[in-house]
Amino acid sequence: MGVAASALRPRLASQAVPLVAVGSALVGVIAVHRSVHAGTTYAGASLAAHAADLVAGLGMLVAGLAAWSDERTRRLGGLTLLVGALWFAPDWEGWDRGSPLVRSLGAAAAPLFLAVLFHLVLAGPGGRIRSRFGRFAIVAAYAVALAVALGRALFRDPFLDPYCWRNCLDNVFLIHADQGIARIMDGLWLRAVVAIGVLLVAAGAGRLIAATVPARRALAPILVPGALAGAAEAAYAAALLHTPLEDPRSPEFSSLFFARSLALAVLAVGVFWTVARARQTRAAVARLTAELGEAPPPGKLQESLADAVGDPRLSVAYWLPASRRYVRADGKALERPVPGDGRAVTPIVRDGRPVAMVTHDASLVDGSGLEREIGSAARLAVENERLQAEVLAQLEDLRASRMRIVESGDAKRRRLERNLHDGAQQRLLALSYDLRLARAAAEADGDTALTGLLASAVEQAQGAVDELRDLAHGIYPAILGEAGLGPALATLADEAPLPVELEVAPKRYGAPIETAAYVTVAEAIADAARRRATSISVVVARAGDQLVVAVEDDGKPHESSLLHLGDRIGALGGMLEVGSTTLRAEIPCA
Repeated sequence: MGVAASALRPRLASQAVPLVAVGSALVGVIAVHRSVHAGTTYAGASLAAHAADLVAGLGMLVAGLAAWSDERTRRLGGLTLLVGALWFAPDWEGWDRGSPLVRSLGAAAAPLFLAVLFHLVLAGPGGRIRSRFGRFAIVAAYAVALAVALGRALFRDPFLDPYCWRNCLDNVFLIHADQGIARIMDGLWLRAVVAIGVLLVAAGAGRLIAATVPARRALAPILVPGALAGAAEAAYAAALLHTPLEDPRSPEFSSLFFARSLALAVLAVGVFWTVARARQTRAAVARLTAELGEAPPPGKLQESLADAVGDPRLSVAYWLPASRRYVRADGKALERPVPGDGRAVTPIVRDGRPVAMVTHDASLVDGSGLEREIGSAARLAVENERLQAEVLAQLEDLRASRMRIVESGDAKRRRLERNLHDGAQQRLLALSYDLRLARAAAEADGDTALTGLLASAVEQAQGAVDELRDLAHGIYPAILGEAGLGPALATLADEAPLPVELEVAPKRYGAPIETAAYVTVAEAIADAARRRATSISVVVARAGDQLVVAVEDDGKPHESSLLHLGDRIGALGGMLEVGSTTLRAEIPCA
């Protein structure tokens, strides 16, 4: 029994809010109808004003009911219903021959209209305030409105007010008549209305300017009429500050009333549009269940979600529990997504486990709604894509590992080349110099045998120096690191055993890229010589984000696939194609 009662309470509460709002509006409609030609309301001043009053208030109520009927837009609906109900508060106050309690409630509730309108516009379209300044401004607006409403209810005697026109008799809440406090409250509220109206315009304009193009389309239906309503309320308050005696039949005040009514009616249309768009977005997200029934290719989920919510910047990061990191659909590593700069982060969970994080524009879609709309089948698709991303991440890790191995090997070869050049080679050169000095001394002494022996030693030392130089150059050519790929290949072509036609773009690249290109050309020349080619053509050029090495010779067809060369290029994320007498390597260089 207790469980049933606890489950029933939220349902009754969800029905009570629209019932109270609709009941309040009905009181307002009755008050408007009964006060026609009484001169105590704007609606009684003319048939056009009567229609404008009803269209504005009832339009907000109907829009609020439409939003309230959907749990995902209930916050927006509640605020819209309150604005619609409070719009009729001046009509309650001006209800000729109406109940004193209703008229007193209308006078007390009137200041709350602008505070709730302010809340609605700043919270739209999702119904939530995301900025600290926005929350502070709304709390301040409510505090001032409540203070004014309470002060006027307790201390304002309408009979003593020289500017009263709606109700000059009834205030059932009066405990002590103090027109000084009442005038202070009235002046404070009118100045607060001006400030709130200007702040509404500034806040609306600021949010629209800072928003992305898709977000502007979602925000404009509420922010634009909301800013117009704020401007109209500020102008109305300024007019009252200038002319305290309000006359609904004067051109100034009647024009301001029509402007306020029109702005509120347009805002009601904007709320309708927002609710319809939210439902359309949810329907589009729900359709992903059918579209993603099979395992999607990498990136398909992100593309589908971006199309569904209308956010081209939407991104999906997949959680890899084994390595405890986030990756993209292609396996590239990502930092943990964090909300900020108008972006929201929504987690996607399956069986209580985090699967992915969706980063999207906070103005376009509600995060909790997005997570709810992704059904079980779509969550399975998310899980499948996460597994694909995990495999691609492992491949990316493997490629990075291979690249590190290649770079480490090249670094060791560079160190070996420097050690040979700066160590053993220098010592052999010093030994060769000492042998030459000894041979010269032997020649001077006339020792023919020793001279011949030292001459032979000099030749052997020089031969060792030449062999060591060739060995060091084969391990890693020093000119490659010092001058770049172009000069290194030109030197290689000059020393080649066959004519080489060389074309190289004069540009530097990273050491792993230049080494891979150099080794490719060196291997191609050596292989062409083994196949008895008489000439070879080499072109090294950049194509997009790839460094392309194209080689062609006139020798016999290739007898091997140059697997070791393909492994080196593949470790850098490139590819090698070997034809009959051609070779093409593509090495990423972005």
